[in-house]
Amino acid sequence: MKRAAIYARYSTDLQNDQSVEDQFRLCRAHAERLGLNVVREFSDRAKSGASMLGRPGLANLIQAADRAEFDVLVSEAPDRISRDIADLAHIHKTLKFRGVEMNCVNGGAMDTVQIGMYGVIGQMQREEGAKKVKRGMVGVVRSGRNPGGKAYGYRPIFGRKGELEIVEDEAATVRRIYELYAGGRAPRSIAAILNEENVPAPRGERWNASTINGSGQRGNGILRNPIYAGRIVWNRIHMVKDPSTGRRISRVNPESEQEEVAAPHLQIVDSGLFDIVQQRKEATGGADRAKGPRSKRILSGLLRCGGCGGGMALVGPDRSGNRIQCSTFRESGTCKNNRRYYVERIETEVVDGLRRQFADTSIIEAYVEAYQVEQKRLRGDAQRARANAQRALQEAKDGITKIVEKISKGLIEDDEAAALLAPLRAERDRQKAILETTEEPPNVIEIQPKAVKRFRENIESLAQIVREKDGEASPEIAAPFRQLVAAVVINPTEKGQPYEINIKGYLSSLIDSELSVIKMVAEEGFEPPTQGL
Repeated sequence: MKRAAIYARYSTDLQNDQSVEDQFRLCRAHAERLGLNVVREFSDRAKSGASMLGRPGLANLIQAADRAEFDVLVSEAPDRISRDIADLAHIHKTLKFRGVEMNCVNGGAMDTVQIGMYGVIGQMQREEGAKKVKRGMVGVVRSGRNPGGKAYGYRPIFGRKGELEIVEDEAATVRRIYELYAGGRAPRSIAAILNEENVPAPRGERWNASTINGSGQRGNGILRNPIYAGRIVWNRIHMVKDPSTGRRISRVNPESEQEEVAAPHLQIVDSGLFDIVQQRKEATGGADRAKGPRSKRILSGLLRCGGCGGGMALVGPDRSGNRIQCSTFRESGTCKNNRRYYVERIETEVVDGLRRQFADTSIIEAYVEAYQVEQKRLRGDAQRARANAQRALQEAKDGITKIVEKISKGLIEDDEAAALLAPLRAERDRQKAILETTEEPPNVIEIQPKAVKRFRENIESLAQIVREKDGEASPEIAAPFRQLVAAVVINPTEKGQPYEINIKGYLSSLIDSELSVIKMVAEEGFEPPTQGL
């Protein structure tokens, strides 16, 4: 008797969880009619069929097929397995390669033609359903109701779907934010004021500048959302699913596709004040500010605050040069590190520190020695794992040989032999796969002298850039530097005290392996790693 596995799925939280149990009952009855023995049941609850990713039940099913745990996959219909043409074809091809037949209550045994037909139908139905939902949302917007999403200052009216009412306490905070911004306050300063006064934030515990600022292209954020001026704008973005990750990504729609309707009953901010705020936003960069040129400084994106772990951002320069400050302090005032640091001084200390480190080859040699000790341990583990796999493979082969000998001598019946051979063959194939995908561990790990020489040359170039070109480095020179330096941590110190800088980084560009990681502390030298290799 062939072994069967059942797969069931329903799409969203709005559907009844009992749907899976109903599908299981249908599939069990179908398997019984086909004379199949159901040995496994898999399911995904509230999971879309638009992608294979993010569905643990389907992933477990494929793994069970790889282990030869069943011979037939039974499902209510092909669209329960997938509603994407390419994914359904891939699953069918994978199961066919494993010798697994796909059989559905609605459709019977699936061949290549049926898979193609049902795949097209399933995807068309999914896309048509999305279009119908969109048409329905347009009707909701044009009737003056909210199509979805939650905006600070409003709450839904119970029993009246899509209708909102103003929350006066929150509305007062919104009006205050607009007045402060129109009066010249920056979003960071406004966030700090609200946090200091313990005003509840829309999400999380603290206000920050991004909550207030929002995105000009997406029209969100308190200072940009047109709902506060009594206008509902819908369809500003659409979601697409990345086929490589299964994640939904937002994309901005052109204005011609957006729907806008007046909603004076939801107006919180005076139209004149709203317009003043939008004019100031445009004057300070507008919706396309994020598209402006990015800093080319050698430490851009690497600077971290030692007090909170947040990033460090450029602030206004003074007579001595450009300065940086903790972004968390500036955004919300929740970090106590309020000191401003001169970025040129930090760049000089970092580059000079690295020059000193690489001038002493004994430091690298100490690292390589520690690294080789760890790699020796890892190689020993890998060799033992391969030896175990080879031993298990041989045992499985010996077991198969013994059963075949018993069959030839008439000492065992065919049905009994088949039951014994199946797990042995599965174990044989599993161990073969392990050995085929596991490389022999290398015996030698060597430092690459050319890489060390090249990095030293780049460090010298960076030192020259820091002295003469205001910290702007070409990608060709900055790239190897960023391969080494993972972060530059600026520890909090009082004004007037020397800077305390920790450099964290990697030596993977200098060692013939991507696994080498090492922590460096400025002015203290390399610390040979003991963990995390």
